Amino acid sequence: MKVALTGALSGVVWWAVSLMLGAAGYGIVGSVPAAGIVAGLATGLVMAGLSTPLYRRFSARHLLWYSPVSVYLAIAVYGGILFGFRLMMNDFHPDQIRWAVGVQSMIGMWWGVTFLLPVALVVHPLAYGNHWLLRRIARET
Repeated sequence: MKVALTGALSGVVWWAVSLMLGAAGYGIVGSVPAAGIVAGLATGLVMAGLSTPLYRRFSARHLLWYSPVSVYLAIAVYGGILFGFRLMMNDFHPDQIRWAVGVQSMIGMWWGVTFLLPVALVVHPLAYGNHWLLRRIARET
């Protein structure tokens, strides 16, 4: 339970980090900021659920390869959930191709964490720290 709660809180923190790194400026979140918070919360829960079995199986050294992989997976989960919310709320401009908005958002975030050095230097160490904390909590319980 502690891992799930920490994962959910982490997801909300990651949503805030994404806003600080410019996600709102690119229209990823859409016009309803609460959708981003809920998508971040859900992404944190999903990633904590996927990661917990790995924390128990692998050593802390494995976080060095798992953290970058999880960043890309979390972006896909976050983008998919957020796209679903935007689709349900019809939160698109009339001239936008809906499926393309979802795909472009994910590709844009993947691009940013891969090629934009200031973004990568923030995201990847934070991801490692996030997994280190979640792993520590998971192993205590």
